[in-house]
Amino acid sequence: MYKIDLYDKKLLYELDKDSGISISELSKKLKRSKQFVFYRIKQLEKANIITGYNAIIDMSKLGFFTFRCYFKFQQMTSEDGKKFVEYIKKNFEPVWTITSIHGKWDYAIFLGVKSISEFHAIWDNIMYLYKKNIKTYDISIYAPIYNFNRKFFMENLSESIERVYGAGEKEEIDKFDWDILQIYSSNVRQSSLEIARKFKVSADTVRARIKKLEKKSVIAGYKIGLNLEPLGYTSYRVDLQLVSTERNKELHEFCKWHKNIYQINKTIGEADFEIEVIVKDLNHLLKLLDEIKERFKNVVNSVDFFGFSVFHVLHYIPD
Repeated sequence: MYKIDLYDKKLLYELDKDSGISISELSKKLKRSKQFVFYRIKQLEKANIITGYNAIIDMSKLGFFTFRCYFKFQQMTSEDGKKFVEYIKKNFEPVWTITSIHGKWDYAIFLGVKSISEFHAIWDNIMYLYKKNIKTYDISIYAPIYNFNRKFFMENLSESIERVYGAGEKEEIDKFDWDILQIYSSNVRQSSLEIARKFKVSADTVRARIKKLEKKSVIAGYKIGLNLEPLGYTSYRVDLQLVSTERNKELHEFCKWHKNIYQINKTIGEADFEIEVIVKDLNHLLKLLDEIKERFKNVVNSVDFFGFSVFHVLHYIPD
C-alpha cells in the first residue's frame, strides 16, 4: 500500500483531467513550487502509481469500428490462457486491448476494424483454433463511450470532465498525422521538439498538427495511466438491466459526478447500461450497487458485475 497525501491526490486529480498539463500550471493549482510538483510526480511514477500519460484517441474519427468480444473458456489451464493471449497479440494487429477478467468472463478483446469482413476474418481464425475451448462468448459494438476523470481519491468534487469517443463522423487525416498520433498518444508529456526531431520538422509544425487533431476531436482528451493496486483500490464493470430508459439522462449525470464511477459504455449488446467503477473491495462495490438501486429503484431491474485483473494490451481504449 502506498499512502498518498492531499498533494498527491490533487496531482492525480489534475493529471487525470489533462495529463499534458504543464508543471507551471500544476504549481499554480497546488500553490507549491515547480520543484515540489516535479518531485512528487517522479515519486508517483517510481511507486508505479502513474504508469503513463496518454491521449484518448477517438478511432471512430479515423474510420474504425470497435468490437468487444468476451470469452468464457472450458478445459483451459492458466498456461493455455497465456498461449491464447500470445496468439491474439502475435497474429492480429487490429486488437487494441486484451484483458484477463475474473468472474463472469475469462478474457476480453477489443478489435478495431474498418469493415465487417475484417472482423469476420479475425473471428473465423479464433474460432478455428479455440471453438472447442470456448464455453460461451458475447460480442458487442463498443460505442459511444463517456469517460470521466477519476475522482475516487478526492473528498470534495469541483469538476468532472467528460471525454466522448467512439461515435464520431470520419475525419480526413494524412500519414504524418497518423505517425504523430502513434508517438504522441502514449506519452503526451514529451515535448513537441522531441517529436519534431524524429520527423525532421519544426516543433511548430508538430504543435500545429496536434492542435488540428484536438480541434477535429480525433484527440478526445488526456488522461494518466493509473495503477490502482498500490492505492488499495480495484475496478469493476457493472451491468444494469433496466425496466425502462426514462431516467437515463438522470442516471448519466449521477454517474458523471459520482466519485467512484469513471466511465459509461453505451454499447450495442450485453447490458442496457454499463458503467466502470473503482472501489476498495467487494463490500464497497455492493454498497455502491445498493446506492444505485435505491436511487433508481423504479428503473433498475437487476445488476451484474465482474472485475479486471490484467491488461495484456491497452491501446486507444481508455480502460
